[in-house]
Amino acid sequence: MAENFNKGGRPPVANKCSHCVKVRFDDLEWDTFIGMMEKANQEVKATFIKQLVFSRPFRVLTTDRSLAVYCAKLSEFFVQFRTVGVNYDLTVKELKSGFSEKKALAMLYKLEKATLEMASIMREVKILTERFETEWSQKYQ
Repeated sequence: MAENFNKGGRPPVANKCSHCVKVRFDDLEWDTFIGMMEKANQEVKATFIKQLVFSRPFRVLTTDRSLAVYCAKLSEFFVQFRTVGVNYDLTVKELKSGFSEKKALAMLYKLEKATLEMASIMREVKILTERFETEWSQKYQ
């Protein structure tokens, strides 16, 4: 009966780490070490040192803030573009049902000019996106 009694606490670890190694750095080495740790996106110094000592691969991930901002703005732009498309359909329906043919054609002409202007803006956005994509892909190769 005493054998099955659990005292509580942490469960025992199979491969317990019991050896400690101490390393001292000067200021320049410490700055280099911290920089490497930040690049590897590690927060625990001991884990990072183990990975370096035992030659385990570690990844360095870099993020480009301009890419994230550009993608967010592009998404917002396409949401607005879609909203304009929905409003365009509603406007055409209202023009067709509520105005005379002559007045509706005059307003549709203005709407068509605005649509052509929006299409030219979309072409510019496409060119900028392609340029940004080639620049970004060259940067990270």
